[in-house]
Amino acid sequence: MEQIFIYQEDFKDFRTWLGLNIESITWQGRFRSEFEEFWKLFFLDGLSLEQVSQRFLYATTNTRIGPIVSWFQWMRDKFISYIFIKKNVSILQLSSELDIGVSETASILRIFFIDTYPHLEDYFSKIFQVGNKASENIYVTYADLQNSHQLEEIRRGSHDEEIMPALEVTLYDEWSIFLVKMKKDLFHPEFNLKKIRKDASLKKQAIFLAEVLLLLLIGSGIFYVIKEGNVKFEKYLSERISIYEPQFQWLDKNLTFKSNVEERKDFELNIGAIEEVDDTASQLGEVLNEENRYEAESEVVLSSMDSLPKDFGVAGLEQSKYEELRKRGYRDSRYGNTKVYRVMMKSVDTSKVRSDLDELLKKYKVTQVDNVKPGLAVPGGFYYNLYVPRVNLKEFMAQVTDVDETVIYESRTRTVRNPPGKNKVFIWVKRL
Repeated sequence: MEQIFIYQEDFKDFRTWLGLNIESITWQGRFRSEFEEFWKLFFLDGLSLEQVSQRFLYATTNTRIGPIVSWFQWMRDKFISYIFIKKNVSILQLSSELDIGVSETASILRIFFIDTYPHLEDYFSKIFQVGNKASENIYVTYADLQNSHQLEEIRRGSHDEEIMPALEVTLYDEWSIFLVKMKKDLFHPEFNLKKIRKDASLKKQAIFLAEVLLLLLIGSGIFYVIKEGNVKFEKYLSERISIYEPQFQWLDKNLTFKSNVEERKDFELNIGAIEEVDDTASQLGEVLNEENRYEAESEVVLSSMDSLPKDFGVAGLEQSKYEELRKRGYRDSRYGNTKVYRVMMKSVDTSKVRSDLDELLKKYKVTQVDNVKPGLAVPGGFYYNLYVPRVNLKEFMAQVTDVDETVIYESRTRTVRNPPGKNKVFIWVKRL
């Protein structure tokens, strides 16, 4: 089989075939130059199918934001379908040159053709049922499908209800970071993804080994300090503590006592004198009354009521001003006055998340934007494009954050205007 190469004319035709909404992707053209630079560097003239496949794999493994990862996965699936249609290659050849499994290739093609021709779902499910290279359908081409069912020409690879052709990927900070890294890694003819992954693996192993050695060094240092400290403290205590031995230096041992003392037997006891003794001041005559003792307990002075946490359940979890402005915990592009909120959510149970979100949409009278149905399934999760009444926005966002793990981004724009009394909110639910 002759190897297939993709040239600039093919990439240009592929971009037109996709039907990308460049104005929306580049946020009304504000990031158009960055997107055009990405397209030029990513799709170089004369790449083989394996090289293009490696570039898509590089993009999905070097980005962490869910929407960008899903956008690259969507682009890869569309590119595979485009090559299958335009180059009229078999499933086996396409799988071999892309360096991916025949089962995965057939599954991607089945989804694309079912979405395009939903009335032929049974036929495409059968024709693209390829489990391995021994399957009988591995040599099926697009020409075979046309001859079998007289398929209409596919002039556009995306549908009107899809959101990926208009997804604002360039709006995220991760896009600029990826573009800089891509220039360094991909913009040379000797690009080798396996070598990059190997170097990254060696680097991770070196970092891990350094961390282990550092941990052992710190642990040994702490043990030595504790041991030496105990020895010195024991010595200090032994010097400070001594046994008290009474010393009778004042005792005069030369004193002698007479042993022949004469006892007076004629001593008269005056009973009357004893009775006249005033014993009011004697301790024997005192009445010991119990006294109530009052001692001041230790007090803690609060400098301000603001020092108390707002909610003891989430004390210490609130982001500081430094985290918001420096670490970009809440994104603020600082352009314009119109706010747009993006909620990035991760969940292992997306069905429960969708059910909870549907209840919140009804409760707070949230409406959809344009023709994008809330909870639309996209590669990697679900997507919501909503208008939220401004009076309910704060409470709605608080309820959304309780559904599952979330991160909120706030963007500003000068060109997009929210409807009166409403705010635009995007919710992206990523399936873990």
